Amino acid sequence: MTGFDLRIKTFGLFVGVLLVMLTGRLWLLQLTHWVDYRGQALQNRTSIVSTPAPRGLIYDREGRVLAENRPNWSIVITPAELPTEPEKREDVIKRLASILRERGVSTADVRDAIAEACKAASVTPTPLGKFAEDLSLSAVAQIEERRFELPGVGVAEQFKRHYPYDDLASHVLGYARAITGEQYEQWRHLQYPGSDEQRPDELGIEPWQNDPVYGNSSIFGQSGIEAAYELDEAGATPVPVLQGRRGMRIWEVDVHNRPLRLIREERVPQQGAGVYLTLDLDLQRVAEEALAEAVGNTRTGAAVLMDVRTGGVLVMASKPSIDPNRWVAGFSSGEYQKLAEDPRHPFYNKAISGTYPPGSIFKMVSVLAALETTDVRPESRFVCSGQIRLGSPTRPYYHKCWKNHGGALNMWEGIAQSCDVYFYELVRKAGTSSDAIAKYARLFGMGTSTNCGLPGEADGIVPDRDWKAENRPNDPDWYTGDTLQYVIGQSFLKVTPLQMAVVTAAVANGGTVISPRLVRKIDWPEYLGRGPTLYRAQVVREVEVDPDNLRIAQEGMRRAVTDPQGTARTMADLDFTSAAKTGSAQFELGRKTHAWFACYAPYENPRYACVVLVTEAGHGSEVAGPVAKKIMAAAMHRGTEAQAGVQELLPEPPSEEEPQEAEDEPPVNIIIEG
Repeated sequence: MTGFDLRIKTFGLFVGVLLVMLTGRLWLLQLTHWVDYRGQALQNRTSIVSTPAPRGLIYDREGRVLAENRPNWSIVITPAELPTEPEKREDVIKRLASILRERGVSTADVRDAIAEACKAASVTPTPLGKFAEDLSLSAVAQIEERRFELPGVGVAEQFKRHYPYDDLASHVLGYARAITGEQYEQWRHLQYPGSDEQRPDELGIEPWQNDPVYGNSSIFGQSGIEAAYELDEAGATPVPVLQGRRGMRIWEVDVHNRPLRLIREERVPQQGAGVYLTLDLDLQRVAEEALAEAVGNTRTGAAVLMDVRTGGVLVMASKPSIDPNRWVAGFSSGEYQKLAEDPRHPFYNKAISGTYPPGSIFKMVSVLAALETTDVRPESRFVCSGQIRLGSPTRPYYHKCWKNHGGALNMWEGIAQSCDVYFYELVRKAGTSSDAIAKYARLFGMGTSTNCGLPGEADGIVPDRDWKAENRPNDPDWYTGDTLQYVIGQSFLKVTPLQMAVVTAAVANGGTVISPRLVRKIDWPEYLGRGPTLYRAQVVREVEVDPDNLRIAQEGMRRAVTDPQGTARTMADLDFTSAAKTGSAQFELGRKTHAWFACYAPYENPRYACVVLVTEAGHGSEVAGPVAKKIMAAAMHRGTEAQAGVQELLPEPPSEEEPQEAEDEPPVNIIIEG
């Protein structure tokens, strides 16, 4: 065989092997893996664009909207549609700047913003920037009219949160605005329920496999109810509540990811769940107006009105407050700094986050501690001469009463007239201990958060010997003087106004401590397939206290209203019966006391408990009392008509019998909050 023949055979063998390899590869591509590669090719020529969804609305107990969505017209840039020639792109920039000139926007601002927007996916409409948001109708009209002169420029209808009643209930509602970078990183991979299901598509597209709840421009709850009900995290996977479901459009794109045509709108945006609060808009308004008048421009305050049977909070007010619409619009650095440095702390929900000594409204707990742990009886009398003396004759310590009552008082009179000396004697002569006071304070819910559902709730402080040893290392011993201050609601004791509303409700309803609730119902969007969720408050505990002793405390509070020398006489002229307790809590030497007022009504069959705090206002009867009076009068005069259609879930255990459900209707979910 010649060398030429050998070369021919070698070449032929090489060609044969190459043909076999190509045939095998074609077999793999065309027959074995064609489905996978077809899907990848189709995905490469399509792009899925999300559109924003409106958040769910927040309502008061009667269905009046407290938080809504308003259209926010803003300029968006689609990079793939912008002119590629520098001269034509510069012409677009100048035209757009001329439209925005009334906002003080320069050509350089627009040029820089477009350059930043072009870093995003080319078919994704990208917000131009803060200066191009919340456009006027005039600006929108100009852009639409000049659409052919502004390729790549569009107007998107997004949503921004709006609070129609300004700062009314602002601390409860909180606010929602653009998601922060940290929040987006935490939740960017969260998918809508059911998005992992396989959904065949005639185009080979499976958009449901990547269906994130959040985009980098989503609206996210930042505080209050808006934050607490952003997501339901009770299950293994969080479920959106107020957050809506974003829309989805599928575009066909070319090799440069430029849009060729809209294939279809896979899904229109869907609104999030509706959250119905227990708050009553009318009562909240009465409370906030009365509280604002009481605090003026120098003080702070809080007010809570609670249903003693259901735990529903009808009023939660805190002053001063801030219109949440200002959070949505955004503060300037100077505005934010001024508010942050305000000594009255307007960001703070004082009803749940502020802790204060309760003063004499705590005496209803002290009375029960004395009756339950000592031999003292309500007929026992102690003389008040305006003060008592402790210590040696050479180094006496005086504990004063707020006035000289000038005689012997029994327990009912001691409560009604808020005599400090009477309560000192419950310690000195009757033997009420600090341990007993701490025990009953905790039984009534002090020293731990109430689990009302709002973020930022404080625990408060219920001190005892161990607490002082740990927290006051320079003076760790517990003295008799500490107990004397403790029994009148001073010492190291700290509570929130909401905690004292829970205590007042428990005294009124016969000793049942109920965890207060602010949400009564959630109406879920249809796509989640859930029936309405109705919330029932949780009974924390039944306080083990003799009913006769509880009636003594109740009668003492009633006499505070009816007795000519009672400190709560401000409630006496109402056209319904009530019981009340005033308080003046010292918190710093040389400064005015905090004014407290706690009451419930009607006395014979209690329905509402109300607690009001006005800081540095002196006597509770003079400043806090009139606020509580207005709130309670408004609540009682609302009558049964205002409750029409409002389903109340009393805090009893649900029936063991399974309810019958309609075949085609999602079940109603009853949740016990806690």
